Amino acid sequence: MSEDKIIYHVVKGELVPIKEPIFNTGDSYVIDLGKTIWIWIGKSSQVDEKFIAAKTAQDLDYERRGRPRVDSCFEGEEDQELLDALGSDFKVVEGDTPSMLIHIDTSFKPDFRMIRVQQIGDEIEYEKVKFSRDSLDSNDVFVVAGLMGEEAMMIYTWIGKNARPKEKFYGALKSDLIDKEFREAPQTIALYEGEETGGFNFLFKAYKDYKKEK
Repeated sequence: MSEDKIIYHVVKGELVPIKEPIFNTGDSYVIDLGKTIWIWIGKSSQVDEKFIAAKTAQDLDYERRGRPRVDSCFEGEEDQELLDALGSDFKVVEGDTPSMLIHIDTSFKPDFRMIRVQQIGDEIEYEKVKFSRDSLDSNDVFVVAGLMGEEAMMIYTWIGKNARPKEKFYGALKSDLIDKEFREAPQTIALYEGEETGGFNFLFKAYKDYKKEK
């Protein structure tokens, strides 16, 4: 097992460092390899655990300005890079940690939003679109948000390579307005087309998983 890494276990909304790469099927983990941050999600992991792990990725995106790369994987779909880093001691066992998150309003219903910001003439129009990477268009700006309370939210402003300046401005404004629904100080991340992070990509995986669980 590589020495230059930190493994965090998501326990009751907190990230707890662990020494051995022994993961529970019902939990989520964050593995910091320095240049790459991995989010590992057990097949029975609860939605709140997934979002806490993903929020950590978002925070790293924000603090390190996109460096290192952030990626995610579900149990059984581990990338070879991650397996090599975890080493031969890595194993997955049945079990989970009670998901009693003290910072999350458990009555909050997960909310995924994807909004196109498009300039038509001199006017800006907002259009809710299907929550899918296929909805992204190089000519426009999109607000992509996954919300689960103040302690577990991910909000990105995705900027197409051909987007106009006015679309970029109002896209960022729209992201902040969504963020302010849940906290006073907005913290959103702007991503340009081709520079998508693992945290951004994770949102689409989380959405598909959420729809399956409904």
